Amino acid sequence: MNRFGMILAAAAVLICLYGGALAEQGWDITEYCAIRVSGYSGQKKDMLDTKNMTMWCQRERNAWIEVKPPEGIKASGVYLRWGMPPIDLQIEAPDKTSGEWQAVQQAPAGYYNQYIPFETPLAHFRIRPREEQAVFGLIKLQVLSPGDLPREIETWQPFEGKADLMVLVAHPDDELLFMGGVIPYYNTQMGKRVIVVYVARMNGFRLVEALDGLWHCGVRAYPEMPNQLFEDQAVTSLRKCLDIWREDRLLSYVTEMIRKYRPDVIVTHDVNGEYGHGAHRACCWAVQQCVETAADPDRYPESAAQYGAWQIKKAYIHLYRGELGQIDFDWRQPLSAFDGKTAFEITDEAFHLHKTQAFSGKYQVKDYGKYDNSLFGLYYSTVGPDTGANDLFEHLAQ
Repeated sequence: MNRFGMILAAAAVLICLYGGALAEQGWDITEYCAIRVSGYSGQKKDMLDTKNMTMWCQRERNAWIEVKPPEGIKASGVYLRWGMPPIDLQIEAPDKTSGEWQAVQQAPAGYYNQYIPFETPLAHFRIRPREEQAVFGLIKLQVLSPGDLPREIETWQPFEGKADLMVLVAHPDDELLFMGGVIPYYNTQMGKRVIVVYVARMNGFRLVEALDGLWHCGVRAYPEMPNQLFEDQAVTSLRKCLDIWREDRLLSYVTEMIRKYRPDVIVTHDVNGEYGHGAHRACCWAVQQCVETAADPDRYPESAAQYGAWQIKKAYIHLYRGELGQIDFDWRQPLSAFDGKTAFEITDEAFHLHKTQAFSGKYQVKDYGKYDNSLFGLYYSTVGPDTGANDLFEHLAQ
C-alpha cells in the first residue's frame, strides 16, 4: 500500500472511531496525481517542489497542465502560487462520449496565491490560459481533494469598505522588520481593519512570500500589491529615488491609496530610510506630503472624483521623535488571538516565511537596538498629541 492509501485507510479508521466530522477534511493529493504539461516537461518539477525560487513557465501557444488524480479520488480545486502576474484560466475536462477536452469552468485572474474551487469535483482535468499566448508561470501547483482545506491554503478575500489602519511600506517584509507587531496586534488581536500597501515593484517570488507572511499574521484581506511603475532601486538618496519614481507620480499614487481605503491612521517608514534605503525614504516622504494632499479635492482630482477626498486622523513614522508624542510598544505580551504567542513571535515567524530574505540571516526582527520595531512617533494628528497610552488609536472612537 502506498503512502496515500495508508493515509486514506488511517482516515477511515478515525472516522469509524470518532464519527463523520473527520470525513470533511480535505487533503493535498498533488504527489499522487499524474501530471503532464505542454512543452518541455523537465521544468515540471519546479512547480511541484517546496522552493520559492523555482518556477514552471510556459510561453508557447495553448499552454496547459493536465492532472489525473488517483483512481477513485476527485479533485475539488487547485491552489496556485504565481511567479508571473496571474492570468485568466479555463478549467477543462474530457467529454464522456468523445473524450475531447471541453471547458467546464472559467477562472478569472486572481491573487498571487490563488485557490480555485471547482464547481464540480473532477476526476481528470486540464488548466490552460484563456488567451493563447499568455505567459503561464507557476511557482507551485497543489491539487486538493473534497473537504475542509488544509490550513496552509490561503483563500484571500478582497478588501471591502473603509480601513482603520494603513501600513504603507516599500517592500514585502518591511511591514514585519520595521513595523513589528503592528499587523498581528491590531488586525488580529484588536480586530481593526488593516490594509497593507506595498509600493516598490517586486518579482512574483517576493509577492507570494509577502502573502504567506500576512496570512500567518492573521490577515485575510488581500493587500495592495506593488505598483508596477515604481521599480525598486538600490539607492540611498531620497532625491535620487524620487527622480527615478517621479515625484508627482508617487504623490498621486499614495494620495489615491489613502482616498481609496480611507484609513484613520497610517504607519510608515523611518524618515532616514531605516538603514538608509532610498525607497524607504521616499515612502515616508510621500506620506508626510499626502496627509494634507489627500484631503484636498483640488489635488489629483481624478482619484478625488473616484473615491472622494479623505482626511487622515493620525500618521505615525517608525522611530520618529517629535512634539506630538512617541509610542513604545511591548510586543512580548501573549495574545489570545494566537493561543498565547506574542506579537513578536508571530512577526518573527512571519518574516521567516520570506525565505528569499531570511535565509542569509542578514535581516532580523528586533524590538530593540538601532532599528527597534516597537518605536513609533506621531508625525501628524487632527485629534491632538498622544499622552502615553501606547495606542495608535488614542483619542479615536473605538
